[in-house]
Amino acid sequence: MTSRWRQREVQRPSTWRQSLLFNSLILLIPIFAARVIVAAYTSDIATDPLSLEARTETRAEIEAEFRDLSVPNGQERLAWAQRIEQTLDERDFSAARGYLLAAPLMLNRQDSAAVLAAADAEKSGTRDQRLARAALLFLPEDLRAAYQRTIAPPEPVQPEPTEATDAADGDEDAETAEETDTETARPILTTDTVQLAPLDEPFAAQGSFFLLGDPADLTRRSQRWLAEEQVDSLQLRLRALGLMTQNDPSPEAQAVFEAASIMRAAHRAGRLNDRFAGYLRSRIEDALPEDILRAQLAIAFEPVMTTEARTDQVLAAYKTALQAQARERLARDMKIIARIAELTSSSGAITLVEQATTPEDMRRALLLSEAGGHRSVALARELGPEVLSLAQIGVKWSQLLVLQVMGLMALGMALIWTTLSALTQAEAIRLR
Repeated sequence: MTSRWRQREVQRPSTWRQSLLFNSLILLIPIFAARVIVAAYTSDIATDPLSLEARTETRAEIEAEFRDLSVPNGQERLAWAQRIEQTLDERDFSAARGYLLAAPLMLNRQDSAAVLAAADAEKSGTRDQRLARAALLFLPEDLRAAYQRTIAPPEPVQPEPTEATDAADGDEDAETAEETDTETARPILTTDTVQLAPLDEPFAAQGSFFLLGDPADLTRRSQRWLAEEQVDSLQLRLRALGLMTQNDPSPEAQAVFEAASIMRAAHRAGRLNDRFAGYLRSRIEDALPEDILRAQLAIAFEPVMTTEARTDQVLAAYKTALQAQARERLARDMKIIARIAELTSSSGAITLVEQATTPEDMRRALLLSEAGGHRSVALARELGPEVLSLAQIGVKWSQLLVLQVMGLMALGMALIWTTLSALTQAEAIRLR
């Protein structure tokens, strides 16, 4: 009896061991996979969205998307030229330049090779400058002439001392129209920058996108806001944030100055996503709380004084109401916007920012502009908010990360082996 039981025990496969191993692997694999993902996406290189790996992967995504825009029916050059013509008609010069730079990706193989050869034949300028000059040769003559005429730098103009004041005193409708047409806004130019701006670099002479008015205008609007007249509080405080940093030479202050103009134009033109506009409003409210600001402005407007002295007092009131820590948080967002404008243009920055709904989207827009420049603006016209999905976070494959991935693969192979072994033994039992 005992020998028969032992024989049956020997013949019966020990499936409980496979079951224990199988269950253990089922529990271990998700935990180990989570550790690998955390190690990959929380490393120093991955937390920097502007790392080399991130820019390389994002650039590849941008190029692939442009290739998908190509029309493979022998009409590639025509479709490409029509896109450029449309952007010129809409005065979206940043997108027009983006399409020019994407010529090797959107034209047929023969034209693409010719564009690259023409760009390589030149020696002066950056790679993008040479590429843009070469791509211009493939446009129809009338369109090429229109492009060169449109993006030519303006003649240097010495404004009259009262010009800024007169512009600030214009009615609200005129101001809205000026800000909606972002490319016609008056840049700050000097004679030197105009003379040095090459024809193939339309934004080299573009100075600050100045839509903030002057301190006297801020004083008048602040008085109206304090009197409960219909004045947009967000617009007013954006003016103040920009004007407070206008004469500060530090890079952070200049970024706030530039971004305040851009965000003011985007908000007035209705080009901000509602969710992102709410986020921006909350940031500005934290930096310049309305109740504190009203109290400070009431003190500034209480005594009788000259207009010039009043203006100084109003600026001082805004500075007093400014919350330092909240201002630093707002400045981080402003620097992203200013950097996007530096890589593209003021209107290009608006085109990319209007796709954003969250601060993370802003980082994606920055990565797109770092990787693609004006090309990212052209793609934003094509894809809308979907363009942000092209931003890729680079992963640095360290030795430790490679070993962890190999360990995860080994666990997966062990799970497969255990499953097959259990199934094989179950089939053998069934046959007996």
